[in-house]
Amino acid sequence: MNTTTLLGIFFTLTTSLLATDLNYLGTKQPYKVKEVSTAPAPNGYKPFFINHLGRHGSRHLSSPKYDVSLYELLSIAEKDNAITPEGLKLKNSIAELMEIEKGNYGLLTEVGAQEQKDIAKRFYESNPEIFGKDIIATSTYVERAQQSRDAFLQELGQYTPSMNFKVSTNEKKDILLRFFDLSPEYEEFSENGSWKKELDKYSKSKNFNNEVLNQLFTKEFIQRLENGEFKLKDQKGKVVLKNPTTAVRNLYDLYIIQSNIGKDLGFGKYFTEDQLKWYEEVDNLSDFYEKGPGKKGENIATNIAFPLLENFIVTSDEAIKNQNTSANLRFAHAETLIPFITLLEINGYSVKENDLNKVYDKWLGRNISGMSTNIQWIFYKNNSGDVLVKILHNEKDAELPIASSTKPYYKWDDIKKFYTEKLN
Repeated sequence: MNTTTLLGIFFTLTTSLLATDLNYLGTKQPYKVKEVSTAPAPNGYKPFFINHLGRHGSRHLSSPKYDVSLYELLSIAEKDNAITPEGLKLKNSIAELMEIEKGNYGLLTEVGAQEQKDIAKRFYESNPEIFGKDIIATSTYVERAQQSRDAFLQELGQYTPSMNFKVSTNEKKDILLRFFDLSPEYEEFSENGSWKKELDKYSKSKNFNNEVLNQLFTKEFIQRLENGEFKLKDQKGKVVLKNPTTAVRNLYDLYIIQSNIGKDLGFGKYFTEDQLKWYEEVDNLSDFYEKGPGKKGENIATNIAFPLLENFIVTSDEAIKNQNTSANLRFAHAETLIPFITLLEINGYSVKENDLNKVYDKWLGRNISGMSTNIQWIFYKNNSGDVLVKILHNEKDAELPIASSTKPYYKWDDIKKFYTEKLN
């Protein structure tokens, strides 16, 4: 058997191991797009530049928190003879997860690296004509964003000379890709906005704590948890498990990270499908009101992305004028992508909603900003110098609230006017 065949078999096995398909994962949903779905360009138009924003790929747990605290609770229960056989199984599964996470907290997983490589491959194959000029690639200072950028470029470098790559990492104070860290007004909104109390009340309208915890602990131990006997902390000293609600939430957070790692550790078996759907809905509401369209009259969550939108306009104009750039690549976070996508007003994703009961049916974070979510502005021109733009969301044509006889292609002047007016 030759080396090529062996590599092919290894790749197939690796891919199958990474393809852990679980549901109700919210914005922890791994990237599922397998091919570009887009309309051909109008006659006479050819692509020449792509302006890009991408979320980092699937990742490990951000820190020792949900796993460590729940493992500690299960260990206490075991010591007190208050754990069930299922609780012991869960403790062992969390131990296995903690071993995987050791030294990897916050970093990109193999699943995430492959997501970025696959996107890069299709990025080139869909528009080979644009390459040969400079490719600007930047990321936030966070390591998983850098790893995503590097995985993307590693793949891209197989098809176009890496000598054209201009790679950089932004500083911690980053108005373009981490604007959410730099606004005191937004910080206040995020911590104390009216949406937060409403969501807290809504999240208590259903309670599955006993249904989940009865599988793991004795009733007496659950009562101790209910009485506030335990205050389990993360490595920074913050209490992250103190009652039945936080215990179950931590277990759900372990469930949703499994697909990112590419291994089903069985955390989902402690929930029914309706319960998983409910916890996803609560997370979905948080994303919608804290980072996305939100309530009518509340715009701070998306207005903080104005500098990034302006940067897209400026860099697009520069690429049109100078003709020296193939692509401008940016790698960031869900907190970057969701406000930006909302500002773009694509696919109806920007519609505000005051009624929490109606959000989940019309706005799904898993589809809008899952892992490796990306926005591509692809620029085309004809021999007369006319410029059209097509915007892709997760490699699919996006619809804008702009008149065009060639949808999903829009005149650059119309797009520029539409977004410039939003900034003023």
